[in-house]
Amino acid sequence: MKKIVCIGDSLTYGYGIKKSERWSSILENEIYSEVLNKGICGDTSTGVLSRIYRDVILNKASEAIIMIGTNDFIWGVAQEQVRANIATVLFHMLNYNINSIIAIPTPVYSSLAEKKWKSVANYGGNSINDNLKKLGVWIKEFSKDYTIRNIDFNSMFYKENEEVNPIYYIDGLHLNSIGHKKIAKELVKIL
Repeated sequence: MKKIVCIGDSLTYGYGIKKSERWSSILENEIYSEVLNKGICGDTSTGVLSRIYRDVILNKASEAIIMIGTNDFIWGVAQEQVRANIATVLFHMLNYNINSIIAIPTPVYSSLAEKKWKSVANYGGNSINDNLKKLGVWIKEFSKDYTIRNIDFNSMFYKENEEVNPIYYIDGLHLNSIGHKKIAKELVKIL
């Protein structure tokens, strides 16, 4: 039986929704494997890097799903630092023979995030989403170079007119149960 560890921030944890509605819980029910949710609200790529050994390797994961980067860009961390942290995490996975899926994080629905989270950061404009798209391009290239699976959760939450689709969000940052179902459905296809 596979043991999958999902590691990341609140987008992995499932902030704001019931445990049974989180994409990791849905995934566990769909693929009949053990799925551990190691998402921590507010985490960054540095945080994931610091706990990868404890949360993934010591749990003897056969597979890891990694989604990180949004909080880095909210806090103004440079693209190069986020990439370096993610690359190091993925190199650890390769070193320990843990099959990885690196996910490109979901976009931010800025106008709603601005209302709910304005005390945390400025969500006006598209700088966070622009950074997430740039990270996505890099993830796809890096994944190809090192034969690591990736999944693009970013582009699947946009409408045809390149606007983020608000029907999937509870607060502009975090997905509702419909968004979590969408993520789980895509993961089932590649697992």
